[in-house]
Amino acid sequence: MISRLREAEAEIERRFDADIDLVSKVRHNLHVRNTNLPLYERLLDRVDPEVAIVVVSYGRETFIEACKRKEIPVVELQHGVIYDTHFGYAYPEDETKVMFPDYVLTWGEFWNENLRFPIPDERVISVGYPYLEDRLNQYDDVEPAKQLLFISQGTIGRELSQFALKVHEDDRIEHEVVYKLHPGEYDRWEDEYPWLAESDMRVIDESEPPLYRLFAESSAQVGVGSTAVYEGLCFDLETFVFEADGADVLQPLVEDGAASMIEDVDDLAGQMGSVDTSQFDRERFFKSDSVANILEELERIHDEHRK
Repeated sequence: MISRLREAEAEIERRFDADIDLVSKVRHNLHVRNTNLPLYERLLDRVDPEVAIVVVSYGRETFIEACKRKEIPVVELQHGVIYDTHFGYAYPEDETKVMFPDYVLTWGEFWNENLRFPIPDERVISVGYPYLEDRLNQYDDVEPAKQLLFISQGTIGRELSQFALKVHEDDRIEHEVVYKLHPGEYDRWEDEYPWLAESDMRVIDESEPPLYRLFAESSAQVGVGSTAVYEGLCFDLETFVFEADGADVLQPLVEDGAASMIEDVDDLAGQMGSVDTSQFDRERFFKSDSVANILEELERIHDEHRK
């Protein structure tokens, strides 16, 4: 095993010029696994659950192993964007993963397509997204204004925030520009994006107002690769994908005609008002009646494994 890890280290260094001590990492992970596994088993013996539910399965392999030892089915609820290069969910035809949940409950059929989970297709089930449905109902009576909402992410925050400022200062854009920071940016944006701090553009650097209220009161949005962009489309927002690292995650929306790719302010100014939001098939992305669907599937899974 150690010799194979050393071979992998050498190949990583050759391909990516990165020096990684895989042997130490594997030793540490095995130590954590050997320590936690009996504790998880004791917990499961005490609680005696019929079904175990996780939100993010990767990083929880030891817990999943304990459940499998106790013959407790593990169900994962989708927590974010799933795409064809996602290391946690996309597996080549000849690869698998033993410590993977027995079932994955997704937001809609779209997320089940174009990638291979390491479980049978019939165990990847579309159920919907309860939190989104609840917020759509909560803000149903909010009237949208001419507001353009930017959805930031730490990985592309510098580039996107500089673009947002250019949009804010361009007279051709008649919308009020609002820049919504990711929670991971709240404590550092003034140091890392000083141009935002010096501008009069509205910057949201806290959890109030909630993101969903911002969706409800906006008429358009700009993002790169955030799950939130898909959610914003449920509020009928005209959607633009800023071409930056990670924009490929939202490429399906562009291909469907539900969003438009932009590179600069000229692109945005020329395309605003022309994107057809009706091209977004909400049911395909976020199945309706999610709570009832989830309860039904959990009951079915419970009954199936009780036989």
